[in-house]
Amino acid sequence: MPSIAIIGPGAIGGTLASLLLENSDNKVSICARTPFEQLQVTAAGQTTTRDVTVHTDSTATSPVDWILLATKTYQVPQAANWFPCLSGPHTRIAVVQNGVEHLANLTPYFPSERIVPVIIDCPAERRSHGQIVRHGDVRIDIPDTENAVAFAKLFTDPAVKANLTTDWTSAAWRKLCINAAGAISALVNQPANVAATPQAAAIMEALIRETIAVGRAEGATLDESIIPTIIANAAAAPAGSMNSLHADLVARRPMEWDSRNGVIARLGQIHGIPTPYNQMAAQILSLLESNP
Repeated sequence: MPSIAIIGPGAIGGTLASLLLENSDNKVSICARTPFEQLQVTAAGQTTTRDVTVHTDSTATSPVDWILLATKTYQVPQAANWFPCLSGPHTRIAVVQNGVEHLANLTPYFPSERIVPVIIDCPAERRSHGQIVRHGDVRIDIPDTENAVAFAKLFTDPAVKANLTTDWTSAAWRKLCINAAGAISALVNQPANVAATPQAAAIMEALIRETIAVGRAEGATLDESIIPTIIANAAAAPAGSMNSLHADLVARRPMEWDSRNGVIARLGQIHGIPTPYNQMAAQILSLLESNP
């Protein structure tokens, strides 16, 4: 019976917890700051409620087979406080976060050979502690490695589509192209379909082109044909649809501007690639965060 501890039961972590609980072989616990007794997930018009074990104190935990890290990227140093009590000599960690720096963010705290980086597409939202609404299936992109295969096998629910790839770097940068362009919603405080306007579409295109250039320098294979697709998908989003960056802005929470736009500016500087749009996006979002 694999034991799994989930750090960060937000929309992503809560959704994955519910899907892991569908496999009766799994022993699932949740590590959180705020306690709750039940996990309620609504999907396809049906609501499932399960009793869950929630720890708020790391010293009350013991080593597990798997840690699933689903916090925001800026929360990694705090989340790492859970690792000593949850980790044994064979514990592996799946890092389910935005950006492309999964390994770089975790290697100061965890052995790199036991880290599984995960890119996720999870249409879900957290309504309150322990209450999640999932709007569709979940897709995860993971490297084609022994540890990643073992992680995928933890899920038996068909709502999880696991894609093993020999080019995880390209998959991560393709997702970053989407996330970088999504900054426009937070910058103008408008839902995703603001992309239907020529002005927003032009800014999104510039953000994506910079991301493609830096991604290629980092070894990713990226085709410029993704640009109109990303913009069209955003323009066709349901009215009021918000990405997580925009939702955090509206809720006056810290934002992942660094892992979505700042990283492009930082890596662009290393490679000598100008990234004025992403640099400005990161700076403006940082100011909005500091002065809500």
